[in-house]
Amino acid sequence: MIIEITILLGMSLGVSLAAPPGPITAMIVDRSMTSVMKGFMIGMGAMSADFTLMIITIGFRSVVDLGAYDRYIFLVGGIFFILLSVGVVRSRYSGNTISEKRNMNYFSGLFLGLVNPMQIAWWITAGLSVFQRFGIEPFYFLFLGIVLWVAFLTYAINRSVVRYGKKLAEGIKLFSFVILVSFGMVFIYYGLNLILK
Repeated sequence: MIIEITILLGMSLGVSLAAPPGPITAMIVDRSMTSVMKGFMIGMGAMSADFTLMIITIGFRSVVDLGAYDRYIFLVGGIFFILLSVGVVRSRYSGNTISEKRNMNYFSGLFLGLVNPMQIAWWITAGLSVFQRFGIEPFYFLFLGIVLWVAFLTYAINRSVVRYGKKLAEGIKLFSFVILVSFGMVFIYYGLNLILK
């Protein structure tokens, strides 16, 4: 019974980390219009960032004050998301494909995850709390939850665009742009606010 609870907790945590609308989801959705694999690799890059953040948070929880770097994390993340939003607008829909000038891949997802204040905040709050209460075991299944969610999301978006075409593709582009630019502006605001304090 304990192993079932651990699996359920871990997978639920993975979905809670990966599913909420945010910059990572916006980029996965945007890339999934081109192909399932492109969207999936963005998600796997972001998941690798989660693994890195988990190691940092758990390994150095009593040594490194991650909060001391908030202002820089917010600024870098905000600027990066604004740049991504410009790339989304510049992509063009043609038939069932998206023509693009940028090459988004696993490493883009990795960097995106490492500068995403939402992911960092999740690990130093929810992630650390779960570790202190339940230990490391739930995190084995957290990553399984992320993989399953990303696989479902990328396939669903790609099939929907193929079936419904240009209107849906343009709607997804608009959604991705709004999410990215909104979070970018909010993160820049928070970063500047912390610097000016």
